Amino acid sequence: MLRLLIASSFLLIHQTVVHAADTFFLKDGQRVVFLGDSNTFAGHYIAYLDAYLYTRFPDKKFELLNLGLPSETVSGLSEPDHPYPRPCVFDRLDRALEKSKPDIVVACYGMNDGIYHPFSEERFKKYQVGIQLLITRVEKAKAKIVLMTPPPFEGPAIKDKLLPKTAEKFSWLRPYEEYDSVLGRYSEWLLTLRDNGYLVVDVHGAINKHLETVHADDAKYLLTGDGIHPGGTGHWLITQQILQAWKAPKDVDLVEINAETGKTIRGKVSDLKIGRDDVRFTWLSKVPMPYDPSWDGKLAERERIAEHLNRYRFTIAGMAGDRFELLEGKETLGRDDFSRKQLAEGLDLLTLKDLSTNRRSAELWKLVAERQRLLGLAWLTDVGHKRPDTPKGISLEEAQKKAAELEKQIRKLAEPAKITLTLHFLNVGKQPASQAARSAREVCPR
Repeated sequence: MLRLLIASSFLLIHQTVVHAADTFFLKDGQRVVFLGDSNTFAGHYIAYLDAYLYTRFPDKKFELLNLGLPSETVSGLSEPDHPYPRPCVFDRLDRALEKSKPDIVVACYGMNDGIYHPFSEERFKKYQVGIQLLITRVEKAKAKIVLMTPPPFEGPAIKDKLLPKTAEKFSWLRPYEEYDSVLGRYSEWLLTLRDNGYLVVDVHGAINKHLETVHADDAKYLLTGDGIHPGGTGHWLITQQILQAWKAPKDVDLVEINAETGKTIRGKVSDLKIGRDDVRFTWLSKVPMPYDPSWDGKLAERERIAEHLNRYRFTIAGMAGDRFELLEGKETLGRDDFSRKQLAEGLDLLTLKDLSTNRRSAELWKLVAERQRLLGLAWLTDVGHKRPDTPKGISLEEAQKKAAELEKQIRKLAEPAKITLTLHFLNVGKQPASQAARSAREVCPR
């Protein structure tokens, strides 16, 4: 009966994993182009997406192209005090679509489209017309569009520069004090497009919810320095919403062992040996999605990233000892840090910074970020635009060659790797009879 239950559980888990992969929004070989303003141009959330894809799907190929342009709008509007007329996406859209030939376009506009003024029906109408035209042009290019609500405007970051509604003029340097309410109106309208079958990712609502939660304990917490441009933490919140909207699989890799039966319930485990004072095995493990060192130290815990999108766990039940030392090869990962209860419930392997797969993940992140920066500037320069003073990239051909070399290194790091783990009992308790008998046979074979 026990074997039947274990077999049934394994089949259910396997079916769940296959189902999760099959329902993921992106398909192997697809190219995704990102359009937007300076927050897209910064590219952190795109690099996070790229790192997730490399590590979660090491046998597949997805291409993410960052064509975000600072100052850009979808409405064609520009505040009087802006140093030059803001570029409009339609100045370059057809060229961008023709050159990049995307399967999917992800677009995030709105921050600049209210031009930092109080709400106006006239400006709002131009934003709506611009979004509808963007949808039409993308669909005409035979691509699927994904829309994103804009990140919120974080007024407290620049409270001394905010202006009341009665001010004569506004700009991104001196914005309306309640400008986020304008972005809220724009976001509410975008979300209604879900009724027409469009995928709309609610970045605005999610980040405001995050801020509200954190502010309950830390009123001074900020994601931006200027109210407009979030750092790495804010960009992860954007990435998280996209991945969840795309039904991204949450599991990196899991291993589950029953020490009493000496059986592997889940995971690509070989050479499992259960002795009198240790458990040893080799595991072919995937590499987890990397975390950016620039993130707020409490982000992973607050957003439960491991649970929702990066679950990487080791579970072993039926252990004889009370406290354990964990080693990879001959290197100690933790001594007396793990209890029998903790191991039975599941150990979060992301907490073990010296685990080789975690080290590979950190190396991979640096290369992915470099590759995204290199290609983004090259593509933006090649497509062309009307914004002055924008950094220029190297030629697209040269950038693609360098990116190909980086990708070889990235894919090598993203390959599943064999790791040999040993749990050494520091305080051996009374062994279950079946385990004691098996241990004796393995240590003293007849």
